[in-house]
Amino acid sequence: MNKNDLINELSSYTLTKNDARKFVNTIFDTIINALITGQKVNIQNLGSFVPKYYKSKKMYNPKKKKYLLINPREKIKFVVSKNLLKKINIK
Repeated sequence: MNKNDLINELSSYTLTKNDARKFVNTIFDTIINALITGQKVNIQNLGSFVPKYYKSKKMYNPKKKKYLLINPREKIKFVVSKNLLKKINIK
């Protein structure tokens, strides 16, 4: 499912397509802005988006036979909720 599929699914209930698009874009923008400011985003029964800081480190490049310094950076880690894991793994 992509963003357009989500908009179409939401608009099939009660919203128009433009209202659904605004709604989805507002939710995604709010999540992105929270992650940019370093906040954890927790969506109940889905999971959490957690910004994680990685220190700089040395990596070896075998083609050039040199060590490179990888700059420090932040990545987004997604942690799945326990309820979603249980639903996915029902046998």
